[in-house]
Amino acid sequence: MHILEHGQGREKTLLFLPCTAEPVWAFEKTVALLAQSWHVFQVVYDEREPSYPGDFTSVEQTVDEITDYLRAQGVTCLDAAYGCSLGGACLTRLLALGELPVKRAIIDGGITPYQLPYLIRKLLLARDVLSFKLAANNRKILEAAFPPERFTLPGHDPKKEYDAIEAYLKTYSDETIRYIFWSGNNYALPKTPAKIDTKITYWYGDEEKKDRRSNIELHPIC
Repeated sequence: MHILEHGQGREKTLLFLPCTAEPVWAFEKTVALLAQSWHVFQVVYDEREPSYPGDFTSVEQTVDEITDYLRAQGVTCLDAAYGCSLGGACLTRLLALGELPVKRAIIDGGITPYQLPYLIRKLLLARDVLSFKLAANNRKILEAAFPPERFTLPGHDPKKEYDAIEAYLKTYSDETIRYIFWSGNNYALPKTPAKIDTKITYWYGDEEKKDRRSNIELHPIC
């Protein structure tokens, strides 16, 4: 796990935890905009960039490393934190542990651990790994799952962007893919979440409302 810092001269701090399968460059404009007002700590998960080798291991290890890094930088309380999908899972664990206070948190489609028997969870892991590999190795499946007309930002060339995404997804090792989906859906939470004063907002899109209902209902800190 690596952390990139932006807007170091800003007083307010913000932890930025990205989603499962987006490269660092996908958030450049977003982070640059945030850095105009915040000191942004942008998390880069292991094996997300060629310069940061090593397989992704777990939500638990990622959160521990983030906490250690921020404390080493003298950060004892974050003004804000944002986490999307896998990043939302990491943020959920960070908040539930309560070891690093956060004033305001936005969990964007954040994942909560499955409440299912072990065998079913293993079958879901196999499904998720297969789906990821199919999308990563077949352009038609990738575009069917994530239509360029919906997911390409205005002013961007969809062909160039999807060429880059396609190449990026192929860099993931089998171990990283497996660990992402297993840990992201089965990470550990304390039996009793820490008492926190964080103002929490949970975001989800209209089309994912049904899929995210269980995440919200089972969220340990919402």
